Amino acid sequence: MSGVPDRAGVDLLGAELTPSEARLLAVYEELKALCAEDLPPVAHANVRSALALMHNAVSSLALCYEHLSDLGV
Repeated sequence: MSGVPDRAGVDLLGAELTPSEARLLAVYEELKALCAEDLPPVAHANVRSALALMHNAVSSLALCYEHLSDLGV
């Protein structure tokens, strides 16, 4: 189950996403996708690190809620 809201453009509290919030959420989703790819070890480690930081940002802003460990990251 993804923590991304079912309704596009809306956060977990029902507020419309700002353009900046939408971009943050898009970066987070892209990093999750990259983590699932077969990357060289140094790239994979850095993508995981970046994902952890972005997770803090999107969860603090109530853009999504999920545990990275549930995703296998």
